[in-house]
Amino acid sequence: MKRKGWIFGLAALGILGFATQALAAVEFFGTAKVKPTFYSNFDFNDDLQDKPTLNEGGWTSGEHMRAELRLGWKASGEKWRVKMIAEVDAIMNKNNADRSYYTGTPQQQTNAGGEFGIERAEIGYTFCKYLDISTGWDIRALDIKSGGLLYGDDHPFLALGGALTDSTKYQLLYLPIQNDEILGAADATVTNDWRVYTLKVDQTIDTGIGKLTISPLAAFSDNRAKLATVTYYGLEILGHLGPIAPSFEIIKAQGDFDNGKDIDSLALFAGVEVPVTKAFNPYVAARYTQGDDNSADNDVEGFVGITDIGRFTPLMGMDGNILGEHLASGASPYGASLYAYAPERAGGGDAYGGIGNGGSGNNPGQKLIAVGTKGDLGALLPNLSYKTQAFFIWYDETGNLINVKNPGQKVDDYAGTTFDLQAMYAFDKNFAVDYIFSTFVPGDGLQDQVGADDNAYVHMLTLGWTY
Repeated sequence: MKRKGWIFGLAALGILGFATQALAAVEFFGTAKVKPTFYSNFDFNDDLQDKPTLNEGGWTSGEHMRAELRLGWKASGEKWRVKMIAEVDAIMNKNNADRSYYTGTPQQQTNAGGEFGIERAEIGYTFCKYLDISTGWDIRALDIKSGGLLYGDDHPFLALGGALTDSTKYQLLYLPIQNDEILGAADATVTNDWRVYTLKVDQTIDTGIGKLTISPLAAFSDNRAKLATVTYYGLEILGHLGPIAPSFEIIKAQGDFDNGKDIDSLALFAGVEVPVTKAFNPYVAARYTQGDDNSADNDVEGFVGITDIGRFTPLMGMDGNILGEHLASGASPYGASLYAYAPERAGGGDAYGGIGNGGSGNNPGQKLIAVGTKGDLGALLPNLSYKTQAFFIWYDETGNLINVKNPGQKVDDYAGTTFDLQAMYAFDKNFAVDYIFSTFVPGDGLQDQVGADDNAYVHMLTLGWTY
């Protein structure tokens, strides 16, 4: 009996050893960010109580603490790769912290703190340098490195890509953004669906004083949920000319609604950054989205991308500035959804895209001039850095906006001015603190819509751990 036990034990060890050799090494990593934050006056009116707004942790207002806690793991071989990141992102309170629930709480969410799950996933296989396949739900983008006018998000995707030559790369994306069914009813299989198909080609050229990447791109948005089809096509240019870093994009949108309304709009971005010293890297940029002048006609001219991702673009972006917060859904008249810089939800009606599929083709558009700088202040204090910027914002059209200050008169073109200041200090490679002060000073255009002229504010402190 003992002999049989030894035999079984040796067999088990042999199987375990064989299995262990076949498994790949798994690397764990993660981040933990806690953000004490204060929102104030997104409606630009001190005389009114603030309405809740939306951020990644949920609906909130005023003073709150948001926790973004992530645990990731990845493994790879010669040709294959797997990466997954689990996350909980919540406004910190008792119901979230200990995952309890009481009937009648304002959130009305059972086990509200238990939404821990796979936030991002990417699984891929490289057949050869010409062909790579990947899928999951992770950050994919068409123009996040320039103006972020068209698309950048972590929607589900299926991607094909590769390098056709040393200087030419391509990416094909299929995005099933919405694939909803009406339960208990027979209906067309595409009802309420929103699917996007994209192609982007990157061609890198050497100018002799630097390299530029020129990228023609196209996207087809089959938005059955909004009964609209839209074709986007455009061009992105990135790179360096000597020390100067230019960036540019132009996007044209053309399509129609099933009811016969035509979609025809345009968006542009151009920027340049000049590194002067380690502590001073100024930039100037312009961002334009076409607006609609008459919601009653059949011409839908307000630009709406698939996802405006201005908040995370390298030149003008800042994760926590006021223009990248959710200035919509009743909290603010400006009408920019979370991550977006353009007022795509103002105007209302004729929606054909945007985050949450809520961007209106009747929106007023935007003409934005940005100036800013960033740098390393290590000469003053080691591990200290900063970024600061100001945006000057005009509406492109105001025909669909309502003047409550002077009824019957046209709303003024100048929407307002934003100012952002971010200071970051790294105590070591695993722990850093940054603080953002951001304000939106309403111009005559916003004052006309609210009958008030009070500034909006964001104060955000981030305690960040990386491991």
